[in-house]
Order: sequence, then structure tokens, then C-alpha cells
Amino acid sequence: MRYLSLAFVVAACGSQSGDGDDEPVSRIEVEPAFASVTVALGGTASQEYVVYGITANGKRDITTDCVLALDPVFGSFTDATAIVGPHGGKTTVAAVCGENTGEAVLNVSLTGDVIQPGTPAGAPGMFGVATAGTDISRFPAVEYPIDGAVSPRNMPPIEIQWTAAGSDLFHVTLQSTFVTVNIYTTSLESLITETDWANILESTAGDNLAVSVEGLAQAAPTEKYASPSVTMRIARDTIDRTAIYWWASSQGNIMTQQFGTLSAPSLVKDDCTSCHSVNRAGTRIGYSRCVGADGGSNNSCSELYAGFMKYDPDTKAWVDIVDARNKAIHGSYTTFAPVGNPFPSDAQSLAMVAMASGSHLALYDPDTGLPVASNLPAQSQLGPGTPRSATMPDWSPDGNTVAFASTPNADQWIDISGSRIATMSYQYTGGAHVFGDPQLLFTDPITLQNGIYNNFFFPSYSPDGALIVFNAARAAWRNFTDSRIPGQRLMLADANGAWVVDMPALNGGFDDRDITWAHWAPTVGTDYYWLVFSSQRDYGHLLNEGNTFAGCIGNGVRQCKQLWIAAIARNKLTGLLDPSSPPMWLPGQDMRADNISPYWSVPAGLQ
Repeated sequence: MRYLSLAFVVAACGSQSGDGDDEPVSRIEVEPAFASVTVALGGTASQEYVVYGITANGKRDITTDCVLALDPVFGSFTDATAIVGPHGGKTTVAAVCGENTGEAVLNVSLTGDVIQPGTPAGAPGMFGVATAGTDISRFPAVEYPIDGAVSPRNMPPIEIQWTAAGSDLFHVTLQSTFVTVNIYTTSLESLITETDWANILESTAGDNLAVSVEGLAQAAPTEKYASPSVTMRIARDTIDRTAIYWWASSQGNIMTQQFGTLSAPSLVKDDCTSCHSVNRAGTRIGYSRCVGADGGSNNSCSELYAGFMKYDPDTKAWVDIVDARNKAIHGSYTTFAPVGNPFPSDAQSLAMVAMASGSHLALYDPDTGLPVASNLPAQSQLGPGTPRSATMPDWSPDGNTVAFASTPNADQWIDISGSRIATMSYQYTGGAHVFGDPQLLFTDPITLQNGIYNNFFFPSYSPDGALIVFNAARAAWRNFTDSRIPGQRLMLADANGAWVVDMPALNGGFDDRDITWAHWAPTVGTDYYWLVFSSQRDYGHLLNEGNTFAGCIGNGVRQCKQLWIAAIARNKLTGLLDPSSPPMWLPGQDMRADNISPYWSVPAGLQ
């Protein structure tokens, strides 16, 4: 329930007399005490109220002496009439009458019939008179969203998808405690307006939204066939002022899109042939490019060099301040120290790079491309079977720890096998950058019902530093014949190594969906952490192996990899339960590109 602060109303409206005559009012009553109204999508509804003053001898109407208000997300008052907008839910109506206050409860139901273009105007009536058929071959099935998925409250409109099962007219129902919306269409997909979708999500926050489809054949409309319902959880969390940066690897472009909008992704940098990273402040990007003569194929390039970009707030553009073409930094994977550790200003930023030569980690100045002295190169190679190869670093948000992939195999800096997740401490003391001895995060291998996982990589710290998400595989990463064979999936660990847990809900059970490159939303929500990652899983019928864009196929990829978002429940972080949920496809991305390596950060220019 949304509660309105009576103290706020009193402060805003001032003191008014609650006495219509000399008989004192002991308390007030707002009538109706409980009311329900129904509001159509895009419309309004009204509800009249009367306020009574209770005296020793009865009650009298004192409405004109009172100020009434309700939560502004639901509407507003004109005198004693509540004008309610298209926002479902339960809220309070507050009355302030001088020294006395009172409340009532208002239930608002959001409804609507949406007839999409090209659909017969009489479609609602056709479904209204049709009887339920029993032929199971005619039952449609909802293909997207995925049953059990969790959506943030500001997810852009999603494209609901389903199977035809012999029908050519469809009725989609969206149902929650305070929402009943009917959509009629002849298509196998439904996408409603941004405003209507936002109203539905706001009305369902903290509740489940059931999605079901029934179909009929217009040539024989006497029977209709209904799908089982698919249920989404609409979180109370709003993920605002964030952006996702990713590498469209099949195009060689780094792209970005502000989350929660339907604006088209924008180009950050082209001609990038390998991995990138974004700092937590959204001010810097590390990238790599194949500069040598071996053609730029990222599965064979030996001449891979790192570069750095910085956002210029004056020109509102990314500036390539350390150009990889200059071949100064022979490395790839990068990470940045957070602003504030060790230096308080982004102008003194530090970058860490996974180096090709020697397969170790090293520090660099991202403004000059010059190396920064530290004990990191030697420390990063310590561990069982020393010297080890170190790669894929991620700096913790407090700057005190670095997680990375550590493997006993020499010269592994891009493709790795037998890797383990290690962490090491960091401090800036006496003018020196000092890294501690690496510690392995958990005991491995990890055995699941679909095999033994013995290769762990791509660690990423949660925004509060409490968790590390990482990739697990059954074999060497990567396989260029079939990229799904190693079985990449995501697992979650306590950042101090207290527990580690698999996430079958997020991973789609124990199928191999080539899941990689997980990173976190920059803030922790009320109920959830949020992850973005890349996967070769089907996006309904709009993207699968049968209809994927030919330009995506290569390096073992069988269909275009896409970006997905999943919720991690904060109340299930015990190491005993799967805290994840099935994911949601990121709206607006290009389905004709391999979209990988997503970083979720602050949008450039909104620091």
C-alpha cells in the first residue's frame, strides 16, 4: 500500500478550524472508509468523499473545513473529489481538519482493451462468445517472457511472443492484483506503448504479472484455445541513471544504451577487435585492438594491444587518449581502480592490464599509456604451480581487492583452461602500489548434474563488494568449433569465500547456453542485485538458430549472442539456495549482432 504522510499534508496546508459550531470535534471519519475505482489505460476516474466530525452528540459534515490528499502517483483532489489516473494499487486518502486527521483506503484497478492495428474491431466479442476447446494441439504457448523472470520496475516495453497452434486471432491477458489488460491481435507478438507498459509495471510493483494467450481461427471462431500462464515478478526496484556498454563483436563496435529507455543504442567506438572495460564512474573505457598482420581475428591475433578512452564532459564525446594502434601496451583485459582509492580524483586514475608477454597483470596510467611501478607483475603469478598466468582482472568497488582468473598454464591471457578465481589485496602505502599474495576463492572442481566444472574465469564484484559472479566451464574457454561445448554458465560466490553456489534459474537449468561476461548494475536494489550478461539462448521465436543473422555466425557461435538481465534475490544469499531468476532480454539491442562483454555503469555525462 502507498501511504501518504499526514505530517506533509499539515505542513503544506496549514492549520484550519475543525469546528463548524461550538460543539468540539473529538475525531474525524472519512467516508467511504473503503472504496474501489476502476481506471482504463490512458483515462481517469473519480471518487467523492465526505468528512464527518465526531462530537459527543453525533457527527456532522465538516468536509469544507478539511483538506484531502492522496499519493500523487495515483492522482489528486479537486475539493472533495479524488481524480485518479491509470495507476493500479492500494493507497490512502488523508484528511486534515485543523488539529484532527483521518484516513480512508482506496483500491484502484487498472483495466484496458487494446486492439492492435490490423485486428478486427469485433475481436473482443468473438472471444467472449467462443467456448473453450480441448484439442491439445491447438493450445498456444507463451515463448517470451520466460516463466519466473523478474523485471525491474522501469524495464522498457517487452515484446510478448507466443506460438500460433493453428489460430490466427489472439487475445493476450496481463493480470495482477490490480491490473487486467486485454490485448487483441493477429500477430504472434505484442508490444504496447511505453506509457501503458509503464503504468502496468508501476501498478504491479512488488507483485506478480501473469501473461496468458488464447487463440481462435477466424474461419471457425466457435472454439478458443488457451495457453498456460507465464508469470513475471515485477520488482519494486527502479534501475535509473545507468547505461550498459557492450561490444558488438560481429561488427567490431563498442555500443551503449541508457537503461530504461527505448532510444537506439549509440556508437562509442568502432574498429575494436577484442574486449573492453568501463570504470565504475562511467568516465573511462579500456579496449583492445588487433594491430598486427594476422588479420584481426580475435581467436588468432598475437598482436593485440590495449588502449584507453576518456569521456570529455565539455564536448560530450569519448576521446581516444591512448590509441591501441601505437602498440604501446601489449595486452587485452583491463580494469580501473575506483575513484577515491588510491587517489581522490579521476585525473589520477590507475588501470590494470592483462599482459600478453609473461601472462601477468600490470599497472598503467590510462592518460599517458605509461607503466606504473608496482609489485603486481610478480604477485599476480603466485599460487599453486607457480608461476601462473593471470588475466581478466576486476577491481573491487572499495579499491582494496582485485579478483582475477589464475591458471597454471603458461602464456594463457585470452583463452584459458584450468583457471581458478583468485583475489589479492591492494594498498597504496609509502608512495608504493602494493599487492598481497593471491588467495583462491573456493575449492574446486564443482560437480553438477551435467558435468564437472574445472575452469573458472571472468570474475566481477557486486557494487557493494559483497559478491563475486564468475564464469564456470567444463573445459577450456573458448571452443571455436562450437562455443557451447565448454558449457559456460554463471556461478556466485561470497567475496570472502564463505560459500559458492550455482544458479540454474539464471542459466536455464543445465542446458549449455554459452553464458559469459557477467557484470552488475551499479547500485543495489531494495530486493535484488541485477546482472547483465551475454548468452546464445533463444529470444522467443524472434531469434534462434533457425533464423539468426548470418553475420553473427563464426568462432563457434551458432546464433547471435544477446544481452540478458537477471535478478539476484538479496534474501537468498546463503550459499544454500539459488538466488537467481530466469533472465529478461535487453530491449532495443540489435538482434543482427553478437552482443557480448556488457558493462553496466553510470551514463557518460551524468557523473
